[in-house]
Amino acid sequence: MMKKFVFALAVLLMPVLAHAQASTAVAGRASVGVDYKIAKGFHINVSEELRSGDGFSSIGSLRTTVGLSYKPIKYLKLGVGYVNINPYKVNKEITVDDNTTTYTGFWNPRHRFYFDINGHVNLGDFQLGIKERLQLTHRTGDFNVYQETPNALALKSRVYAKYRRWKAFEPSVYFEVRTALNGPWGSYEATNDDDGKSYNKYTPAGYTHVYNNRYRGCIKADWNIGKHHTLAPFVLLDYCSDYEIDTNKKGTKFFGAQYVDVFRVSLGLGYTFNF
Repeated sequence: MMKKFVFALAVLLMPVLAHAQASTAVAGRASVGVDYKIAKGFHINVSEELRSGDGFSSIGSLRTTVGLSYKPIKYLKLGVGYVNINPYKVNKEITVDDNTTTYTGFWNPRHRFYFDINGHVNLGDFQLGIKERLQLTHRTGDFNVYQETPNALALKSRVYAKYRRWKAFEPSVYFEVRTALNGPWGSYEATNDDDGKSYNKYTPAGYTHVYNNRYRGCIKADWNIGKHHTLAPFVLLDYCSDYEIDTNKKGTKFFGAQYVDVFRVSLGLGYTFNF
């Protein structure tokens, strides 16, 4: 049975590993959370997560999550929640009243709201499932609205498998695709010259770009220590392919656009107190 489980891991992670030719980075994640059972099938969870920058060179972000979940039937779970994302910037340049300074610290938090549906079936010692999450991320601060979406909408589709024969130690694997549903888009024409820099005339088309920008595979284990404590070490393989547009802030000049690919390996550990 374990051989079949290992084979399932390899099959699910194969699409992610196939993209490993992109530039590679290593980072870390650590989280602490509480899961409280309000009533039968109805839970509230709160967690705080710290993510490092690439190469563990700095803090990447702090993320505070508050969520509610409800199981209307045995094999179906619904969830809603809010995530406060605080990115940490190192030596970020800030221009105020034509004076440019540098800033290090948490900068321009983002606000994320999500709704998800999680369905699963039990097959012998395995639990197989599908999870769909729709999320909206509101960006704050001063940014180029022709390069970034103020309210980014995304769909995350996940398939997973968990081995449940050992109650105290439950290994699992998942594969996930994230689809950006409203990325910036536009058209350009007629190359010109602006103070020695080449550019094209740009016509924004709004937030109409739909594409897959994340492919993720994860190997994880839930170590249930007694009734209330769970430790969850994991390795996350994350292939990112973001479409980056370079325009001026008026959205009239186009300097270029490309998919920026990064393959990131994140080592993580989570702790949850259940009661």
